[in-house]
Amino acid sequence: MRVVVGGSLTWRQRKFSVLFIEKDSAMLRDEDGSEVEVALDELRHDATPVPSDTSGLLNLSLQVQDITPDMDPWLQSCIRIEATREEIGVGKAVEAEREWLEVRLSRTVSTRAVERRLKAFREQGTTTAGKGSPRKSTWDPRLVEAINHVLGGKSRASTVSRTTAIEQIMRRVERLHGDAVKLPSRATFFRLLEADEHGQFTFGSAKTRESLALQPDGTFGTRTALRPGELVEMDSTRIDVMLRIDDETVGRPELTILLDVATRSILAAMLRPEGTKSVDLVAVLARALVPYGRRMEGVRETRQLISTAWADDQLIDQERFERLRLAQPYVFPDTITTDRGRNYLSRHFRAACETLNISLITSAPHTPTDKPHVERAFGAINSMLLQHVKGYVGRSVEHRGRDTDTESDELLTIAQAQELLEDWIAVEWQNRPHDGLRDPLHPRIKLSPNEMCRAFRAYVPELHVPLTRDDYIALLPVDYRVLNRYGVRIDNRVYNSERLKGLWRRKSPDKARNGRWPIRVDPYNLHVVWLERDGEFIPLRWSNQVHELPMLGDVWRYARTSRSGDVAELDAERRELAMAIKAFAGQGNPAPRSNGQKRSGRERARLAAIAEDPMNFTSVKSIEDEKRPADGDNSSIETTSTEEWPNSGGFPLIGDRLDEVRRRIDE
Repeated sequence: MRVVVGGSLTWRQRKFSVLFIEKDSAMLRDEDGSEVEVALDELRHDATPVPSDTSGLLNLSLQVQDITPDMDPWLQSCIRIEATREEIGVGKAVEAEREWLEVRLSRTVSTRAVERRLKAFREQGTTTAGKGSPRKSTWDPRLVEAINHVLGGKSRASTVSRTTAIEQIMRRVERLHGDAVKLPSRATFFRLLEADEHGQFTFGSAKTRESLALQPDGTFGTRTALRPGELVEMDSTRIDVMLRIDDETVGRPELTILLDVATRSILAAMLRPEGTKSVDLVAVLARALVPYGRRMEGVRETRQLISTAWADDQLIDQERFERLRLAQPYVFPDTITTDRGRNYLSRHFRAACETLNISLITSAPHTPTDKPHVERAFGAINSMLLQHVKGYVGRSVEHRGRDTDTESDELLTIAQAQELLEDWIAVEWQNRPHDGLRDPLHPRIKLSPNEMCRAFRAYVPELHVPLTRDDYIALLPVDYRVLNRYGVRIDNRVYNSERLKGLWRRKSPDKARNGRWPIRVDPYNLHVVWLERDGEFIPLRWSNQVHELPMLGDVWRYARTSRSGDVAELDAERRELAMAIKAFAGQGNPAPRSNGQKRSGRERARLAAIAEDPMNFTSVKSIEDEKRPADGDNSSIETTSTEEWPNSGGFPLIGDRLDEVRRRIDE
């Protein structure tokens, strides 16, 4: 959380007020009036923020100024519209002001003209923008209107040929004006369509055409953030890579990132297997507010466990990744811009931001240009990282090849992709020169996000204190589980702790959850979950420590990659054979024959062969042979004779005796 001059923080169990902040230190004053100068690194590591009394979103409502008689009529109308739009609505306010302007200016005023002046007033504080002379043309205005109408209605329609569009224009002209409008030749029609298309891809890609239609009509502007965290953008998108969600599911997960505009730093990134929910957004926010070095127990162990697949194979020391992760800057977001998705407008996400004193700005409907930096970041991640991943499927069907491997066992798991993404952000993104961070006086000089953040910290020093351990855990999603004797089971993993001894098989006081206990779960921390009880978070560690034994990680990795492709066929055979075994075991032997019935010769021979088989340890002969040493005086039996064994080789059942038994059975 960003602490400004005059703010408060807690350091070494004492409350201090911040007097001033310099490049490397801050001057603090405690409640007794004593002053002390402390290094910023020390405060970032040990200090905790003091909850603010003014929690909630910032009041971003427009402050309407007083209207004077000599003020421009257009400006008066725009001010009145902004003042009354909450009461009567924008549409009614615009219509009322349009009628007033017609009387005041003594000329016809269109609704579109009022909306254009209102847009300029909101963006630039003036109503002079948007003035321009109408388009001049030597062609019949009725023909031009028909062309604009037909081409303008194709922004969301399927792509058709130019010949089809010409026929639609001709039918519209004939229907509205008959023969009063002279139609040009076919070649002239093609030139008119090319001139009027204005690069809108009317006869090109439908997806590109729709994206261009969402762009604003005015000139693009820039909004520069004056410091880190002042403007942060957040968005989610489905990535173009097939990942293995679990043993049976393969899909394209959603990626959510939090991007700081001032430094272009990616503050947090998270992959989720399905649609991103509000609890996932809060988890992304929690990862951004707690730097990697201060995260909970089990985070580093999980990263090292997963990253051995690419670090150890390349003989790379894990400490190199750790060092770059720890070097990522910590930025507290003051304002977050999001779209109008249901998850971003949810009460859960907005309440979390309000508690943290983070203001939310919601972009206009279907206006991706309200958060262009995060939209562009998705494209950069796609081209710089995702296109190198096995299972990349392209941004659309037309960019997908036939040899695309979407069902292979070699696809990355979502946990591997998450750690790969975070390592790539720390290694590549944060240290690569960014085109948006060019020196205005020396455009050839580009800075990386880490360099830009260090420059801001040097000349605009701020004190950003990360969240505490309990604050981070409180933002994680909750699962409700029963506390068994062995612990709790989450995602087929068992977690336990010595502190659960008194809670085994006990129900929680929450009757609405049927006595189940709340467990806080970090989706990408395999080693630790937390039991919430009486305001305390009790850590429960993963009970299975097999992965820490020597070579076991390599064994399991080989087992995963060498799984046979015909698993379904083997499972079918296994079920068939097991069913036959269970069917006979349940049916038992046939009922005994009556006294009048005799066994057939084949059946008698089979039973006799079984009884005389010396290797059948359940036969009567074998039992008698086992009892024979106990009846004699000697404790051992001489075995020099070969009469009982027809062959004295290594395979005594293969010989004349076996052939004789087979003949008796066949007879």
